[in-house]
Amino acid sequence: MFDLIIKEAASRFGLGDKAGMLVQMLVAYMTNKSTGGLTGFMDMFKSKGLGDIAGSWLGGGAGAKDISGSQMESVFGGKGGLLEMLTSKSGLGGGAVTSALGYLLPSVLGKLTPGGSIPTTLGADVLGFADQGKNLLGGLLGAGGAAATAAAAGATKIVGNTAGAAADVGKAAGGGLMRWLPWLVAAAVALYLLKSCTGGEDMAKKAADATKATATAAVDATKATADAAKAATDAAADAAKAAASATAGAAATATTAATTAAASGAAAVLSYLDSAPAAIAGAPVAKVYFDTGKVDLPADAADTLKGVIEYVKANAGSKAALSGFHDPTGDKAQNEELAKNRAKMVRERLRTAGFAEDQILMVKPAQSTGTGDNKEARRVEVTAVK
Repeated sequence: MFDLIIKEAASRFGLGDKAGMLVQMLVAYMTNKSTGGLTGFMDMFKSKGLGDIAGSWLGGGAGAKDISGSQMESVFGGKGGLLEMLTSKSGLGGGAVTSALGYLLPSVLGKLTPGGSIPTTLGADVLGFADQGKNLLGGLLGAGGAAATAAAAGATKIVGNTAGAAADVGKAAGGGLMRWLPWLVAAAVALYLLKSCTGGEDMAKKAADATKATATAAVDATKATADAAKAATDAAADAAKAAASATAGAAATATTAATTAAASGAAAVLSYLDSAPAAIAGAPVAKVYFDTGKVDLPADAADTLKGVIEYVKANAGSKAALSGFHDPTGDKAQNEELAKNRAKMVRERLRTAGFAEDQILMVKPAQSTGTGDNKEARRVEVTAVK
């Protein structure tokens, strides 16, 4: 679902295979239930007075507004913020993450809100993709991936039970000492009274010996319970260490699986027709013109494509054929790649408008005629075909 976005981010910002994991973590952050999902994500911008910018991203329209690095910092900066999460987990520099987010935020939010509004439920493909991002982020979202969460829950239970046992032993130790205290006091009082009586020296000595024996027994009992408490505490520490190790292992396994899946998705290759099928007679034709050297959709793209979109949707069996044109001068390979990327941006706009995969045909880049500042060499032509 996010293949084109991942590939474009990797190409634009030199992210390589880390583009996939960056998008996965961003989707996990945006859809995180503990922070209110997409609605909570939008509220973050509103609280900073940037609601109009985030609102322009809904539906992935051509009117999406740019967001600056300082604005992103105000929303996602600080300890534990999105920028710190992505920088830490991706291994990319802060500048690279911030630059990439300037493109990814509107692109991903547009993909998640195809109707121009926040959906009540998210599809299984989105949820699965978000789960992979949660695994990559571990516990940073407050609710990690399924494997890590289960391991952590088990660890908590083990440590909790063992700690409870240690507390009980400690309580028993205290209780043992208190149990002996009244006897010690009584023995001391008896010793005093016997010493005060004539001829009570021998009896006093015997009472003193008894008191000493009682005190020794109390100390021994207290020491025994203290040793038991220490043993229980050590057992709790060992259980916590083992559980933490199990949690880390589960998280590492989940991370490896998610990264492999991202790399596989990013490697998907589009197929191209050698030439465009014949256009349907009387059907509208759209020509989307791009700025020199740019692949971003122009502001009027939505209006330009409206006629073709409505026609294909209204006529069963019809499809949209996309042909990217390039200048006949300069490096041919680079020109063709630029034409392809522009056609992909138009393709993504059609998918956002509700087109199925089999309703969009990609045609190999074509060389335009003319020289100089030839805008026809910077166009993607969209025709309705059978």
